[in-house]
Amino acid sequence: MINVDESQRDLQRIVWKNSKSEEVKTYRLCTVTYGTTSAPYLAMRCLKQLNVDGEQQYPKASTIVKSDFYMDDVLTGAADLETAKDLKGEIIELLGSCGMHLHKWCGNHPELIDKSSDADCYDFDKLGDTKTLGLLWKSQNDVFAFNLSCEDQPKVTKRTVLSKIARIFDPLGLLGPIVTKAKILLQRLWKLQVDWDESLPKKETEEWLRFIHALKKISNVYVDRYVLTETPVVKTIVGFSDDSECAYGACVYIVSSNARNSSCSKLLCSKSRVAPIKTITVPRLELCAAVLLAKLVTKVLRVLNLMDNLIYLYSDSTIVLAWLQRSPCELKTFVASRVATIQRLTDINHWFHVKSEENAADLVSRGLDPEQLIDNDFWFNGPPFLKQDTPNFPFDHENVELDDESYLKEIKCLTVENQPTIVFIHNLESKDNRLTGVLTSKEICDAEILVIKAAQVSLNDKCKTKRAASMSLYAASLHNNSMASYVQASYAN
Repeated sequence: MINVDESQRDLQRIVWKNSKSEEVKTYRLCTVTYGTTSAPYLAMRCLKQLNVDGEQQYPKASTIVKSDFYMDDVLTGAADLETAKDLKGEIIELLGSCGMHLHKWCGNHPELIDKSSDADCYDFDKLGDTKTLGLLWKSQNDVFAFNLSCEDQPKVTKRTVLSKIARIFDPLGLLGPIVTKAKILLQRLWKLQVDWDESLPKKETEEWLRFIHALKKISNVYVDRYVLTETPVVKTIVGFSDDSECAYGACVYIVSSNARNSSCSKLLCSKSRVAPIKTITVPRLELCAAVLLAKLVTKVLRVLNLMDNLIYLYSDSTIVLAWLQRSPCELKTFVASRVATIQRLTDINHWFHVKSEENAADLVSRGLDPEQLIDNDFWFNGPPFLKQDTPNFPFDHENVELDDESYLKEIKCLTVENQPTIVFIHNLESKDNRLTGVLTSKEICDAEILVIKAAQVSLNDKCKTKRAASMSLYAASLHNNSMASYVQASYAN
């Protein structure tokens, strides 16, 4: 139903004849033809233009055409049945105005389907499962379900393991803990350097067979499509991040409350990554999990248009929370780049500390067997403090002790390469009492006092000039840029 501009139709020429003896004929395709490179863009561009043209006459439907279409599928809804019926009629009229007939209607209420006018509607009496963009939707119960064929495998290889894992279609991460466990096993096979078609070692084969047998129970997992309470007034986005030795992950929940002080908490999505093969410290893994959460919650807020709602982001790592309070320029490269990403994507005031036993992301970072995920209230509805009638969100901002080695060694001014500069400042003054070993907080304070004094003394003497230069180097190592500039300007003039 989409015409191609006449000047462009020669680019869609084809030759055709019905038999060997018939003369070859040349045709021009006058409409957008499925299969050409430009077809997806042209189809979506026409829908966008339809949204612009119908904005005045069909304001509700034009908004749906703009935001709720995925290629030729539209997925939308309304808060009540009457509004949904009106919306359906408006969408039909808007699409019908350009000859686009909507069909294969399906909904979670029988009255949404008028069988007398919708010849292509589904029969709710016979309706089974409907696939919605790859997700299995049971419309009568309004839940998402999962179905995965788990046939017996005569030979277990890395290729068959990867093939089976790839069939677990879970774009929202609702089965995150199960997928994490599969990813961890696959990474182990890479570490063992098993060839693609080589049989797995006995231990890994037995573990995989147990997992794939349990995976059959995935068909018993049902997830509510509707994630809000009735007539919600307040919506709150809550995110968690955590790591384990093998993986790290993040999950996002939405907590909604209504005027009757009734609330509910539902899982929206999750994401996980296996830990790098090259071992890194636990605090760094926790920071990677926080980055994953920052990216995930940013996408959730944008897609669901919830930018103005309350946001709480939780980590059980006090070290990560302390890093987030620092400027990236004060930290080593690995930590600095990730802290900068988190600070760019989220508001640091939205980050809080949560107890490890209340961190829902612990499940997605460690992994679970399929049978453990069925009816797992902690995973699908979040920790207890989210499920209260009036949720009591933790607001702890716990501090890290300065003698915490994992925290301090990521601060630039305390790195091993900068220690000689700081020690040199003291050892210039006292040859008999030289400093060695790891710096103490008192030594750092004494060095800062030396910087201030160096900025105040006369710098005419050559020796003092060298000493002032040393003070400036130290100030720069502390990223006290204003002090470093003052010292440099003093001895330069």
